[in-house]
Amino acid sequence: MALAGTVASFACAGFLDPSLKAPMTPTNTPTRSKRARVTRAQRVLASLIAGAGVDEIGAAERLTRKRTESILRQELRNRWIAPAGDFAKLQIARLEQMILKLLDRLQDGDLKAIDRALKIVDRLDRYHGFTKANRVPEPYGEEERARLLKKVNEIADRLQPEQPA
Repeated sequence: MALAGTVASFACAGFLDPSLKAPMTPTNTPTRSKRARVTRAQRVLASLIAGAGVDEIGAAERLTRKRTESILRQELRNRWIAPAGDFAKLQIARLEQMILKLLDRLQDGDLKAIDRALKIVDRLDRYHGFTKANRVPEPYGEEERARLLKKVNEIADRLQPEQPA
């Protein structure tokens, strides 16, 4: 109740009267601290990642759609993305830690742990490059070329119509 009386006294004194506020000038614009802007940009990006739409984020942050999109573009531009090699090394380290945590359960014969370990090992194999897509081509030398040429010539001979002698 005391708070309501305080607000009323400020209103009577003219503190809440809009005509008594300082005019908005380029030197008197309300500015937010860099920390508040960073926090807003992070909140906007986090909301987008969580599945909210741009219009929904703008309404929650009291921003126009254009400004919301601008904040998102800037925040995505500012984010550091690790090079593929560094990312792979980081993922390998994470996966190795997961395997270490599963060792006791693996030795006890926990089937769920075994299944999880197989998935982790499969993923490690992918990061280390042991996949079918990355097979090393077999060497192709002169002997192989000669055999291939012989087969092609045999097929060509079979396709030729026999000529009477």
